[in-house]
Amino acid sequence: MSHERLLAICAERMATADVAYLTNVDANGYPKTRAMLNLRNRDQYPGQIELYADHTQDLMTYITTNTGSQKRGELEANGRISLYFCHPGDFFGVNLTGDAEIVDDLDIKKTLWVENWAQYFPTGKVDDPDFTLLRLYPREVRGWNRGEKFAFELPS
Repeated sequence: MSHERLLAICAERMATADVAYLTNVDANGYPKTRAMLNLRNRDQYPGQIELYADHTQDLMTYITTNTGSQKRGELEANGRISLYFCHPGDFFGVNLTGDAEIVDDLDIKKTLWVENWAQYFPTGKVDDPDFTLLRLYPREVRGWNRGEKFAFELPS
């Protein structure tokens, strides 16, 4: 299967996975995995589809968290993460590895913001200082598609 076709399959399957599993390294050097909102899921977040339209070749992904969370502190100390998306019943999984970056662009935050997130932030607004947005441009992509393993690097 061509590299371009495999990227298209990954982007499509990421857009339908229920959750994304984030793994980062804690202060003691151990991995921690958490289920996160899959902001690429087009059914759960239809207002965000446009943000990902031009990212089928680089698989860029956004993640949200609280600024005061343990996760944010760990990511500031070591931004290396992986995000895993899967469809076990279809024998598909893709793991994206790279460096998370903190995004302060209010316009991007506004595009991503979902009103029911207000309950998780003190001011209940998109510009709340406790609202952290992270972005991953993966360097490495690994996974399996219907029993066939794949692995490749993406330009940084």
